[in-house]
Amino acid sequence: MNVLIVDDQRLSRAGIIGMIDWDRLGLKLAGECANGREALELIGDAEADIVITDVRMPVMNGLELIERAKELYTGVAFVVISGYDDYVYVRKSIQLTVADYLLKPVDAQELNELLERLIGQCAEAKRKEAEELQKRREQFFYFLLEGAYDNDSEHMAAEFSDIRFSDACDRYAVVVFESDLDKNSVYRHIDPLSNRYAVCIVRTRGVYMLVAAGAVLTAEELSSSLQSLMGGDSLFRLASVGKVVEGIGALRESIGQAFDTYSMQASLRLPEHPADKPVTYERYEPIAAPLTASWEQDWVFQLRQGNRSAALRKLAELLQANEGSSAHPDVQESSYQYVLLRGARELYEQGMISEPDYVEACRLAKTLPHIMGLDGKRAAVTDFFRRRLQAPEAVPSQETRHAVEKAKAYIDAHYCETINLSDLAQSSYMSPGYFSSLFRQYTGRNFLEYITHLRIEHAKSMIEADPEQKISDIAMQCGYQDLKYFRKLFKRHTGATPLKYKEDAVVAQKDRP
Repeated sequence: MNVLIVDDQRLSRAGIIGMIDWDRLGLKLAGECANGREALELIGDAEADIVITDVRMPVMNGLELIERAKELYTGVAFVVISGYDDYVYVRKSIQLTVADYLLKPVDAQELNELLERLIGQCAEAKRKEAEELQKRREQFFYFLLEGAYDNDSEHMAAEFSDIRFSDACDRYAVVVFESDLDKNSVYRHIDPLSNRYAVCIVRTRGVYMLVAAGAVLTAEELSSSLQSLMGGDSLFRLASVGKVVEGIGALRESIGQAFDTYSMQASLRLPEHPADKPVTYERYEPIAAPLTASWEQDWVFQLRQGNRSAALRKLAELLQANEGSSAHPDVQESSYQYVLLRGARELYEQGMISEPDYVEACRLAKTLPHIMGLDGKRAAVTDFFRRRLQAPEAVPSQETRHAVEKAKAYIDAHYCETINLSDLAQSSYMSPGYFSSLFRQYTGRNFLEYITHLRIEHAKSMIEADPEQKISDIAMQCGYQDLKYFRKLFKRHTGATPLKYKEDAVVAQKDRP
């Protein structure tokens, strides 16, 4: 943990530094400051956990420093040291909930015992902060999965920077797997992976999605690492690894491949690929014959463009190719399951079918092995797509407008609460990605931007109405548990930190007649 020393007397700072048992306590010197103003800026930059400050200093005294710092930083402990045995300072320190008040000359044993106690308190504060950061990371990757950042790379990059997950130039890969464990238990079992990669887990669509990032990440290495964790207990099943991609902007490609591989693995169940061994996307690519990469690319393109008749023609091409294929019947059979799941996922994400239709595709995929003969399977898949692709637009314009307006009204009334994109989309029978796209079309901002804008505007109005409020209290009332994250968003949207905005509001209030 890092300790910042604040005192206008250089010899006093040196004396305090000399008293601290740095090695035994595992502490590091974050820096020295001669006044509170310097310290206020350095606390965040140096990531100080404990601040030891004198009271009487020029520019900004110690109690002013603590009062302002508590508005900007959470989890920082403050120790006040002064040569003045003044009850006014003691009382003010208690009001500011400082860790302790020590009189000069400071006793070394008393100081070190106090620091030892603070280490435990700071560790607990860091644990809570880490939990909140983990939640934000999971939300980011969930939104990325659901297409909330589509066509908005700038906003995605800003959000990604805030979660401090990995370097933007790192390599990324996604793993999709089944497990009966809860998410916390899964995190505990994959903890050895975190020694090599940055990892995050999202629970979605009945499975787990693991995102891994690292400078030298490879799919085979990640698969091997997972295999060692899976062992003989079968804690994880059908672990399917997408291709490694460069940069966070390409991560959705690996997400899609991991889900496709999962669908293939669940359908094929080949002896050489048992359910308790991870499989990479590259290993299943050749098994999809007579599916070809070019055919699938063309088919997906037609689906994404909404070219219904062209997509049906591409499907007919596959079915004809299957009739004359020399591939093993099991492979042909699995290709129908793969096409069904792959196509349904694409249609759902593009908003061309509703969620009940997507669920129906998953149900049909499970029943395909029980339909007698390839002709029966071919007819079932063809019928599914023909009924969906020959239908008019899944959601009429008037209905979509009504759905978005209804969602907007709900957000306007509850923006300071936790609002789930998936729940809003599902209430309108849309995919989250498609809903997010429509929301931006009708409001001019995507889902995330819209909520953030409302929250920051509300924070501004609260500061202007009562500049004496603590920034931390305002952040909480606007829906932000993480004060650092709130500060970043506030500055990004207003160009000023909450503290600077508050200072300006105080001046403006005094200037009013």
